Amino acid sequence: MEVLTDLLNTLELKGWLSSRRELVPPWRYDFAPSKDSMFHIITQGGAYLQVAGEDELIHLEAGDVVLFPGGYPHSLYDSPTSPRTRLVHLDYNPQRGYQVVSRDEEGPKLLLLCGAFHFDYPNDFPLLRRLPRLIHIPGVQGQMEPGFADILRLLTRESASQQPAAEVILRRLTELLFIQTLRLWLDQKAEGPTGWAGVLGDKPISAALSLIHYSPEHPWRVKELAEAAGLSRSIFTTRFTELVGEPPMTYLTRWRMLRAVRLLKNEVSMDIISDRVGYESEAAFRKAFKREIGIPPAQYRKQG
Repeated sequence: MEVLTDLLNTLELKGWLSSRRELVPPWRYDFAPSKDSMFHIITQGGAYLQVAGEDELIHLEAGDVVLFPGGYPHSLYDSPTSPRTRLVHLDYNPQRGYQVVSRDEEGPKLLLLCGAFHFDYPNDFPLLRRLPRLIHIPGVQGQMEPGFADILRLLTRESASQQPAAEVILRRLTELLFIQTLRLWLDQKAEGPTGWAGVLGDKPISAALSLIHYSPEHPWRVKELAEAAGLSRSIFTTRFTELVGEPPMTYLTRWRMLRAVRLLKNEVSMDIISDRVGYESEAAFRKAFKREIGIPPAQYRKQG
């Protein structure tokens, strides 16, 4: 879990609540593919979820949280026969603010919170790609899982209020929601032996990742990491690649660049950055950065 915490901190997770909607049948929302992660919370009523390309319908009830880490397209509706209400493009856009839609009609209503998560890194990170298409944390008899209860209560209250700084509070609460969702999902070991659950549950590979994360400046070699993990070089390389999604040295370079991106944004000097991410000279760092990110570090700093 320490690796997970470090990863989320360095990737600069940002959350955004897009809308709070009261829906009365018939209704159907189709969500287009997104470059960001999407989430939905059912706080009242029930709905059906259908993932694009799949026939199975998932019944959602009050207390359910669904997360699409890779922004996969899907639909939410009250009935499979309901006509489309609208096509939603749920890309992270905090400048737009959140929408509050209330309905005065009588009858059962669905209260739905929707939003997005964004990771501030120019390239896809391998462990993010290893998350499943859908993470579904069911509620328990109409109540949220214990770790969600307080977050949901605050989200619901703040999303309906017009208090000063409500949007700032909502952003922080949605970020907590993402972290808590991952924690519960990992605790359930829903994914099996591969991906995040596999990585964090594999002590040798998790140990190697910890070394890379906390000492990126060290001149790591595969042999040294394999010895720290207690595995032969070949077995370590194979297992690391299968679980993480890329070879150890490729991951090391990517992690160094991720750390460098954050230091550049904080206006740290180039020579200090080079030293902190394990390069012997500024020239070597600049060359590696451009190869990985696509532009020189000085240009990246100017672009913000």
